[in-house]
Amino acid sequence: MLIMPIVNKNRILHVKITLKNARKVRMSVRYDHTIADDIIVNGSRLSDSFLSHSNNLMVSLEFVRKHSIYPSKEYVITTREEIHSNHYDVYLVPPPPRKINDALDNLYSSVLLDMRKELPGVSRGRYVSFESLGFSEYLTDEKLSLLRNVIAYEKDSSKWSEIFHKFGIMDLEDTIDFLNLFDCTIISDTAILEDELQNMIDSLDKMNTRESKGLKKYYSIALSNRDIYTRIAYIYRLFYHRPYHLIQNQKRSEKQLVMTS
Repeated sequence: MLIMPIVNKNRILHVKITLKNARKVRMSVRYDHTIADDIIVNGSRLSDSFLSHSNNLMVSLEFVRKHSIYPSKEYVITTREEIHSNHYDVYLVPPPPRKINDALDNLYSSVLLDMRKELPGVSRGRYVSFESLGFSEYLTDEKLSLLRNVIAYEKDSSKWSEIFHKFGIMDLEDTIDFLNLFDCTIISDTAILEDELQNMIDSLDKMNTRESKGLKKYYSIALSNRDIYTRIAYIYRLFYHRPYHLIQNQKRSEKQLVMTS
């Protein structure tokens, strides 16, 4: 389970990130000529590829794009084997989007890897950091300022695309479309009060323990995720003149928009 910790209104929320329209179609199965922890695209298997030996995060996505002959065709991801058997679960996944930048590809690849490394029947979370994925490199003050000025001074939106290309900021608008591929859902009953976490860090920091270092890293990730999410929300508001609601609450059948920026 891919989890994004993020500071919001003096709390730290935990947001589960998944791909929209990725479907788990089989549970506890095992097929001939199909192994666990694999990707199958148009008959080609990641496990048979030289890419399978690479530690690069983007291996899964690179493989899928390379073998996606039919852009509309779903591909298969198998999870790891169950703890007490050699069975696994099977996902069907929509075709990947075109590349916008490395940061977005890193996020997409992280979700694919999370499905591959899923241990059926066991809930294990992996934290995701927008900073570590490279979002800060693309969401710079300079690029956001250019975007704001273009939208403010060029009222004819039909001319924006050409101007965005000229100034190298086309990926800012594309970022919003790319992120629409994900479901970002708050995990219920897991919020932590920011003040309580800070007090705990201060107490443990005096002893310089491994736990205090881990908590400080976790808090740093939550803060940087907030800052980068705020930049993405700012881009959204510039284009659509309304709050951004990527992060939603899972408690209601109709998703309640809960986090705005």
